[in-house]
Amino acid sequence: MIDEVPKKRLLVVDDEPAFCRFVRNVAQELDYTVEMATTGQEFMTTYTLFRPTVVVMDIVMPEIEGVELTQWLIEQGFAGKLILATGFAPNYANVAQRLADASSQFETATLLKPVGIDELEAQLAES
Repeated sequence: MIDEVPKKRLLVVDDEPAFCRFVRNVAQELDYTVEMATTGQEFMTTYTLFRPTVVVMDIVMPEIEGVELTQWLIEQGFAGKLILATGFAPNYANVAQRLADASSQFETATLLKPVGIDELEAQLAES
């Protein structure tokens, strides 16, 4: 029997594990299969194996930050939805959003932390 690939696959990357768990819990209620990463490198490895349809990404992270990861997603041919999350630098999130929008490869949205359940559910329901 061939294993069926889940249609709704979400990968969340944030250096705060509590935020990853929050996103996972909300997404699972909406029938997503969820993987989590807490570093940019872990995100890239997991992305390659998991092939998400939706990515929730923190913008400000140590080592590899969100703008670099957005560029990497473009290079990988990502065609799902990217949800950028930030609690520190809304203008910095705009840089990643403009980069993604310019590629016209995938839809983007930005959420400001603290992210509410209703806000996150609304973005995930549209995906």
